[in-house]
Amino acid sequence: MNTDRHRLRSTLATLAAIVALAFVVTACGGGGGDDDSTPTIDPPDAPTSFTVERTPDATLSATLTWSAAATGTEATSFEVYRSTTAGTVFQPDNHLISIPAVAGQTLYTFVDNAGLTPVDTYWVVSAKNAGGETPTAEVMYKPIGPPGGTGDTGYGNNFSAALIFADGVGLGGDAITGTWTSDLTAIDYATGLRPLSTEVLPPTQTTLPYFDPDTEFLLDGTSYFEQQTASTRQGEWVDGSGEQPHVTATWGDNLISQSLTEESVIRIEMVLSKALSTPMQSYSMKSLYGAKNNEIQGTDGTTYDNSTAFVFASNAHLKIEKLDDTGTTVVGAPLYDQTLWEGDGPGFLGGEVNVAGNFTYGFVWDLKSQVLPLDIPSKTGTWRITFSLDPQSPQGNFNNTFIDTAANGVRVSDTEVYIDINIAAK
Repeated sequence: MNTDRHRLRSTLATLAAIVALAFVVTACGGGGGDDDSTPTIDPPDAPTSFTVERTPDATLSATLTWSAAATGTEATSFEVYRSTTAGTVFQPDNHLISIPAVAGQTLYTFVDNAGLTPVDTYWVVSAKNAGGETPTAEVMYKPIGPPGGTGDTGYGNNFSAALIFADGVGLGGDAITGTWTSDLTAIDYATGLRPLSTEVLPPTQTTLPYFDPDTEFLLDGTSYFEQQTASTRQGEWVDGSGEQPHVTATWGDNLISQSLTEESVIRIEMVLSKALSTPMQSYSMKSLYGAKNNEIQGTDGTTYDNSTAFVFASNAHLKIEKLDDTGTTVVGAPLYDQTLWEGDGPGFLGGEVNVAGNFTYGFVWDLKSQVLPLDIPSKTGTWRITFSLDPQSPQGNFNNTFIDTAANGVRVSDTEVYIDINIAAK
């Protein structure tokens, strides 16, 4: 009997030791005590230095910039939200796009040109990882519409060079009836150049130019007055409907100098220019700060005699077509085939004043978001971009502008030029 009791006590003591040892291993071991748990990941800190600004040389377009937080856990993506209602932006229904985070990259830029209208608009960018997402504060910006009294509610670029309106029609499609003048009471708003009919200058201001002291920018001891501010001026322009301008056609350098891929948003520009026998007055311009999309230029107020003028013909026509693998035969129907004033913003041909104060025909081709028709098999390969002058403009004016030379690309005739560009895979 005593032997049985001794054996029982010994067995119980052994079991107790095993339980105690198991407890110690569980409580103090490297596994943390729960083999099935997932380590907790902290959400990243919110992006910093978030700004929303006008996209230069574009209407109804906003450029967002932000920096990845320098502290905290890393983001795997940045989520962009947009709404026209303040205080509600950071909601699933307002999600616009996801931007992948790139290891080692600090500064991010996104151009938003999808369906914007000239009303107060609010953006938020959040940093996101498996632990959650952390948003910035809302930033408001009112997108700027096209010139010519058709929705421009902000300050655009001042025209600073020399311009011939080839058929007497302004940038917005209105017939020009006046002449270039510094008298504000006699300004012809039909040109579409600043000042617009909606702009109000100080009541004491009766002549152009107007240099707003609040927009003065000091560079190397010289005062400059920036574009896209209240400062207002006009380089010399003429109604050229009584002549026949003979011009040089030049495609924008970015079509040649940049590597373009199927993920690109492509800026297409065409300039028509004419050598002048009688110079026209223009304002000196200088790049003040920024680069590419964020560049700002301004004038010190000095003028010079310009021996070259830009030419605006309202019968301009743009066509974009895909070529086959041999680069010779057009595949399917044209992707774009349009005249001026068919619409506003990206995807539509327009006459624009850029940040340098020059005139250009502009077109934003968002190839990255492009949905191709079934008869065009892919985005990669050779595309042909054709600029031409139709026999008549949308208003019925007959062509009186003739292309004598092409500075780049190929001249087909005195009313047509093209350039071929190659689109690579991303």
